[in-house]
Amino acid sequence: MRGRAYGITDLGKKRPKNEDFFAMDPSIGLFIVADGLGGRMSGDKASYEATQTFIEKLKNLIGYYNDPKLILESAFKEASKRAYEISNSDEYYGAMTTFTALFLYKSKFYIVHVGDTRVYLLRANRFFVQLTEDDTQAQILVKKKALSPKEAEVHPSKHVLTKALGHKPLIRPKLYIGNVMNGDKFLLCSDGLYIYFSNDELKEIIKKYKPKEAVEILIKLANDRGGEDNITTIVVEIMKSDSSIFGQIKAFLEVAFKK
Repeated sequence: MRGRAYGITDLGKKRPKNEDFFAMDPSIGLFIVADGLGGRMSGDKASYEATQTFIEKLKNLIGYYNDPKLILESAFKEASKRAYEISNSDEYYGAMTTFTALFLYKSKFYIVHVGDTRVYLLRANRFFVQLTEDDTQAQILVKKKALSPKEAEVHPSKHVLTKALGHKPLIRPKLYIGNVMNGDKFLLCSDGLYIYFSNDELKEIIKKYKPKEAVEILIKLANDRGGEDNITTIVVEIMKSDSSIFGQIKAFLEVAFKK
């Protein structure tokens, strides 16, 4: 599998500190966005430590196991434990973080996800879909049909998280799995970015530009439109995939990790 990727994190215009963190290791097909929160402005500690712990554990396991779900489950458990340690320390008490990782492995994508950072997919320059589901109070209301998806985007509870690393010793994430196809483009971003864009606008920017240009344009527009929060985004473009099966977007599989 060959491709290209680019990412940026930006302070924005209103926050005194950047509590977002992102990481990319194209050599193993790993891309992560984490959005820290709480803990007397110590969310950056939670987002950094959770991400680094996850990467370290995942790299240690890749050479020993061929099951990506097992690898991700083990790495996520370590990240969850580390985030809880941070959140319960005297110095960083209450610090938590969202966590969303894209792992490309043998012609498939795997997304491990907690919180309201997001992953979108553009396929065949036509189909644009949000792959992850927000862990928010607003999303719960959508599931109960008390809100429409459109209403949820402007509802007061849209940023009230129901899950975040650091809240409990072990958080159960969602895992999304699908085939990777030639030309696929993935967009990972924190809420500081996507709150300023419609899906149609995101689609057109990702479709028109290469990853570096797309990321720079998105960051600039988010700041121009307010920059209320930290802004982080990664765009990953697949240039050549090993997959010969044309996966349908409706076939994406969501699996909850078992304890």
